[in-house]
Amino acid sequence: MTSPQRGHVSLLVVFYAAMLLAFAGVFVTAWWFSFKARPSARVWGIAASSQYLFTALLPIILSHHLHPVNPMLVAMGAMGCVAFGKRVKVKLTAHIEEVISIPGDFTSRHVNRVAQAVTFGLSLGAYLWWQGWLKTSHVTALDSAWARFALTLVVLLSITSIHETGHAIVGMICGMKLRAFFIGPFQWRIRDARWEFEFKPKGLILADGITALIPGNGELRPWQYLSMMAAGSLVNMLSGSLALYIAIHAGFALSAPVLGVVALFGAWSLGLAAANLLPFRTPQGYSDGAIVLQLLAGGAFAEFHLSVARIGSSLVSSLRPRDYDIGSIRAAARGIASGRQALLMWLYAFSHSIDSGKTQEADDVLANAELVCLQSASNIPAELHTTFIFGNALVRRDPVATRFWWNRMQAKNPTRFNADYWRAESALHWIEGNLEEANAAWEKSHALVEQLPQVGAYDFSRHCGTLLKRELDLSAVA
Repeated sequence: MTSPQRGHVSLLVVFYAAMLLAFAGVFVTAWWFSFKARPSARVWGIAASSQYLFTALLPIILSHHLHPVNPMLVAMGAMGCVAFGKRVKVKLTAHIEEVISIPGDFTSRHVNRVAQAVTFGLSLGAYLWWQGWLKTSHVTALDSAWARFALTLVVLLSITSIHETGHAIVGMICGMKLRAFFIGPFQWRIRDARWEFEFKPKGLILADGITALIPGNGELRPWQYLSMMAAGSLVNMLSGSLALYIAIHAGFALSAPVLGVVALFGAWSLGLAAANLLPFRTPQGYSDGAIVLQLLAGGAFAEFHLSVARIGSSLVSSLRPRDYDIGSIRAAARGIASGRQALLMWLYAFSHSIDSGKTQEADDVLANAELVCLQSASNIPAELHTTFIFGNALVRRDPVATRFWWNRMQAKNPTRFNADYWRAESALHWIEGNLEEANAAWEKSHALVEQLPQVGAYDFSRHCGTLLKRELDLSAVA
């Protein structure tokens, strides 16, 4: 005969098993609908996030007594509910274009889809190893859940800082100049020739980083770029190996809490370095591993990375679009053919044509850029639309197409009202016959661009303003 106690335990086992299956089903459904960009993804996302809150409160519900809740579960659940609670319009085409691989880029569509999960898996594996090591080494972990949560953020931000610093130091040794440096929520970048700082709380959880460097004189050899790209993961592997060596072999001189931090730092450093060396592509760009492979292989993607870096030097040197290596740019555009990378190459080629005074060539290049944008790179920042607006007005004299691209830019809710924005608005008003509004917008653009330093990129911007002003003056006389 089964005792009441045993029956009670059996019921609990069945309850927990059913609950785990239900939770897993909700998470899988939420992931699948989000991946497919279904409208119902928002509801399933909120449901999945609410499960974190339910799990944190479950001990209180079962025991009918107050217990300390897990702050990490509460934080994850709250952030998920807030994120999915916002009504965001999602277009399936924009989602697909950012996750599929492009032939020849050394990534796989399947790897791209699971890259974030693999990174999480490696991080979780390193964390579980750390937990086991604490037990076998008889090292006392922090008792406070909040302290463990803070420790997690500090360690992740430290690893990211070391990774990005590795990129920056090696790049500067190779003669490159730092333009942006992101460490989690702390973001420094140069915009319109001035350093700006932003604090974005979202980056505190993601703890990711970005380092942007450009050659100071327009010259960049492949080995220099390759060294800079490989430096981040390499310094993580070195610092992680050193930390683990200290924790395992020389930890007798450290206190228990410090020893635990050093071991966690080492395990996570190696896990994240391995993940970053995998070749994959995300909506934000390529992993270091993918870029390293592309540079080693040569070809269109190597030309793309080197061209973007070299063109960036126009922000600190006299290099103008007419000085671009147009052969390399066109080779990259033809070899990549689709996606944001191809679009950037055609936009650079358009600037080269305008700065060289080749109007017919500019028209042809703009057509290629529009085709790529509409077919495979529609999810671009608002700022990139200004080139389409200016080109359709000044080169093609097409008010319908100019208005089309202006409306697309406005749909992106632009937030940077710089010289390019006001020049685009001026071009729109001019081609539509509104000279008063066109001149007012041109004056705003001119005032901003005159404040910028005398370097190639801004000299070209002033040149574009001059071309538009000439048309405005001719229209006023006519």
